[in-house]
Amino acid sequence: MKRFIFAAMAAFGILSLAPLSSWAVTCAKGVYREGCAGPNGAAVVKKPPPPPAQVTCAKGVYREGCVGPNGGAAVRRR
Repeated sequence: MKRFIFAAMAAFGILSLAPLSSWAVTCAKGVYREGCAGPNGAAVVKKPPPPPAQVTCAKGVYREGCVGPNGGAAVRRR
């Protein structure tokens, strides 16, 4: 009887450690949102880089002025 109980406990222990096929990839709200995990942990989704700034700034020691994409000038004071 002890051998049967030990064999059953060993079999259930091994089965509990084996992953199920449905647990391979779990995405709660899609790949591009939060909550996506793959078989090796969290899945990383890279977003495209932001477009470059369309602003030309005047360079100088005593001035700080920028001309935006529409031609307007803006001066920032600190």
